[in-house]
Amino acid sequence: MRSDVAFIYVRELLSSMTGERPEPDHDGDLPVFFNGAAFYVRIIGANDPLVQIFSVAIDAIDESPELHHQINTINRNLRFARAFHVGQQVLIESEIWAVDLNPANFNHACRNIANATDSITPTLVELGGTPRFENSKSDEYVQSKSQMTFPGWSTVN
Repeated sequence: MRSDVAFIYVRELLSSMTGERPEPDHDGDLPVFFNGAAFYVRIIGANDPLVQIFSVAIDAIDESPELHHQINTINRNLRFARAFHVGQQVLIESEIWAVDLNPANFNHACRNIANATDSITPTLVELGGTPRFENSKSDEYVQSKSQMTFPGWSTVN
């Protein structure tokens, strides 16, 4: 599958899931308001592309040894996603091969990203920054009942 075909399919999939057809932002990402919270979707690669689903957990946070330690702790326990710091932001991201994308695994990836972001943000924001995903939530947002928990990790760790 080519990236242009994947992009068209992702936009149609997002339209059917959210009722709105997203337009690319200045980075080429598709901003999505899904189940009451803001996500982004990006297509990467010209041939055999990946679909990245990500949220900005924390914005305006400086790099520090403490932040990297927390992100490493998170990534040791996170499944089907990863956390990382880039450009003063902590992102939570998951990927799906475009050829494997379908409504069920896209929905699962979005919920996984939301649960991971909800679980880690309270601890990370103690190190600074603005909780951007948290601030994007509307009254419609409902955290999944299968909230992610990390062994030995709490949101007040």
